[in-house]
Amino acid sequence: MKVNTNLITYIMKKIIFLFAVLLIVVVGCIAYSNRIVVVEPIVIGYIGPLTGPSAVLGMDAIKAVQIAVDEANMKGSVSSRPIKLVSEDDQYLTKNTVSAYHKLVDSDHVKIILVATYGGVFAIKDLAKKDGVIVVDPLDCNAQLADASNNIFCVATETESIGKSLAQRLIVEKKLSAGVMYSTKDIFMSLVTDSFRKTYEAAGGKTTVESFNYDDKDFKTQLSKIKAANPNALVLLGHDETGVIMKEARDIGIKAPFLATGTITSPGAQKAAQGYAEGTLFAYWDASPDNVLAKSFNNKFIASVGRSPILPLTTHPAYDVVNILTQKILPSISGNVDARKIKEGLLGIRSYAGITGEISMGSNGAAPISESIYKLVKGMPVKVD
Repeated sequence: MKVNTNLITYIMKKIIFLFAVLLIVVVGCIAYSNRIVVVEPIVIGYIGPLTGPSAVLGMDAIKAVQIAVDEANMKGSVSSRPIKLVSEDDQYLTKNTVSAYHKLVDSDHVKIILVATYGGVFAIKDLAKKDGVIVVDPLDCNAQLADASNNIFCVATETESIGKSLAQRLIVEKKLSAGVMYSTKDIFMSLVTDSFRKTYEAAGGKTTVESFNYDDKDFKTQLSKIKAANPNALVLLGHDETGVIMKEARDIGIKAPFLATGTITSPGAQKAAQGYAEGTLFAYWDASPDNVLAKSFNNKFIASVGRSPILPLTTHPAYDVVNILTQKILPSISGNVDARKIKEGLLGIRSYAGITGEISMGSNGAAPISESIYKLVKGMPVKVD
């Protein structure tokens, strides 16, 4: 029998072709089933002072934010998208805030940023509106800040309550002559000074006011002018340099009691004061002792850092802001980082139970928290009744 070699060759080629096709399909299916799907994270930015004399305002806050981000990711992220935190240190200098903003937006493509530097928020407000970026201040809050732009929000202690509470304390104690020294590092302390004077002078108080630059090393010139006015209280509105001013005030013979902001709880400020900070009255905020959520957070913070937060007014609002975003806002919009939808979500926050307390956003985008008077006792804040 004669074999048709051409037919056999044709059949063999067909078999090889079909086998090759089948092999490609099988390999493709395996590759498809084992493919790596790259899911873009939702990036949240943070800008604040992490180093330098104002670091107490940011160094614990960033840790609180990271705790909230880690918790969100442990719960399964947001709409299958993990949360990523990118932070920038601006040392509480407005010019650095602007540079940090450009880095986060232009390089890291961030659309949500927590900004702790008061003047820095105003410096980037127009940029944020143009770029469709949502900015939340977790350190300072007032109508002026919230009204700066409809892209600006704040969940934090109320700026004016600091100056007002200090003034009211002196009025109650009938100390109606006060020296005031404030830092010009940022417009924030100027605003606190104005708030103090408005309340204090309305009650008949007299003030001698001096300012200083953040990088000053000697404050005797300003202190000498205040000493000449013979005040019965000295209000110091600054950061770690407050401790140096306290030491110099006592060195030149000023015996008036000190009043300050919560930054006097900073280890750096107390070290610089060389013991003279003890007994200082200051404006401060702490969570309610009955707040179970706050107690739980404090335990988490201790487990992570090895101690409690130095300034709860820096950590608690920051933690709550991230939780509001990851638990309420972003899930409701399927993780779609859209400025308009995020704004609508933030404005709709009512009676949110956070570690700060119950949070409700005002129609202007502000959720302020009032500060009250504490006393520094053995380096720790103790509330004054």
